[in-house]
Amino acid sequence: MGTDGTRDRILKAALKLFNEADTQRATTNHIARAAGISPGNLYYHFRNKEEIIRALYDRMTQKIGFAQKKLPESMCEMKRYCLFVSDVWWEYRFFRRELIFLMQRDEKLAKAAAGDNLSQHAKLLTLVEHLRSKGYIRLPDDDTVEQLADTVMLYSQFWTPYLLSLGNSVGEAEVRMVAGRILELFKPYLSKEAREDLAECYTEDTR
Repeated sequence: MGTDGTRDRILKAALKLFNEADTQRATTNHIARAAGISPGNLYYHFRNKEEIIRALYDRMTQKIGFAQKKLPESMCEMKRYCLFVSDVWWEYRFFRRELIFLMQRDEKLAKAAAGDNLSQHAKLLTLVEHLRSKGYIRLPDDDTVEQLADTVMLYSQFWTPYLLSLGNSVGEAEVRMVAGRILELFKPYLSKEAREDLAECYTEDTR
């Protein structure tokens, strides 16, 4: 197996272990064993566990593609993208549980995550303005734009920790609920056209 194949095996094994337990209990020796390689081979590809975590973070953000994603041209398109993102979060669910802790332990990850979050917040502001310009939402004042962007960020970053803090078990269905919560934020401001679009989208998705 080539270098890329071994690296991929390491990342897949690490992701499985991190999701099933946590990043503290899964050592590099555990990861190497799960990947079917020697610890020395693992260290050839990654100097430490932090590098593995950063590589997984890069994979997750690239898969979500938030920075490159075009703004939605309908509420239905926005709904489906929210569901797609929640599915990626489930795939990399240890980040939703541990991101703040991991950022405190790794300055490089902290810098990358903070930069991504600032970019995401800026794009959410643009998204809300875009939905208003398209006539999908009607807002009472300009302050509501930032309030909506802030609340979407809070849901996206802390939905899983919130559920865990209540003592709830968090499975795929619970993670996917965040998409509905985000759409509910816009419900009081939706135009008739936007409501019809979402209703048609729901009908299509349940056929």
